[in-house]
Amino acid sequence: MIKYSLLLVFLLVFCTNKKEVDCKDQGIKIEYLSDMDKLIQNGYVCDKHFEDFGIDELKRCKVVFSDSNYKILYNGFRSRVLFDKKENLKLAVNSLLPDFRPIKNRPFSLYILNDKLMPVYGITKFGVDSPSVFKIEYKNNKIILLDAVDKESKNIDVNKLTYQQILLLISKIKNTFKYKLSEGTLDDYFYKVPYWTEGRE
Repeated sequence: MIKYSLLLVFLLVFCTNKKEVDCKDQGIKIEYLSDMDKLIQNGYVCDKHFEDFGIDELKRCKVVFSDSNYKILYNGFRSRVLFDKKENLKLAVNSLLPDFRPIKNRPFSLYILNDKLMPVYGITKFGVDSPSVFKIEYKNNKIILLDAVDKESKNIDVNKLTYQQILLLISKIKNTFKYKLSEGTLDDYFYKVPYWTEGRE
């Protein structure tokens, strides 16, 4: 019995290490968010796993690219999640159109996600005329929205920013931006379901 247990552990470790070795860098770097298309078109998937946390909207997602640097999750409608393995960052990118084409003067919405793929910050048109930054907190089954008040947090077009500029902006959003309670609200449904899946048909 002990021999079989040891053999099982060995096989598990071997298979896990093999998966990591087989996860090769495809040599495609993201300069703009639109470069995710290059990764998806490449079609390489070394690891199909992601945690759906038992949420139906996440169960509909699938991995469409994965190498040693990035993983992309697609919900089959208008949202993609980018796992940046080097930066330990999870971002959801949301388009107004199902085919993910940008619309003039209507930038993608960008959400910074926690480990459960729930948005904790967003750069989007949300209850205002121009894109702005907001923070989402989840407390006692209620969703609390806070608006960034910094001048730099207004009128952001993430379509035009380089990925490095986005990473710098994310650092400011997390560490230096100031927030005030928002007049906007989110339906309680999104307390457990990621808001970036909103609008899926």
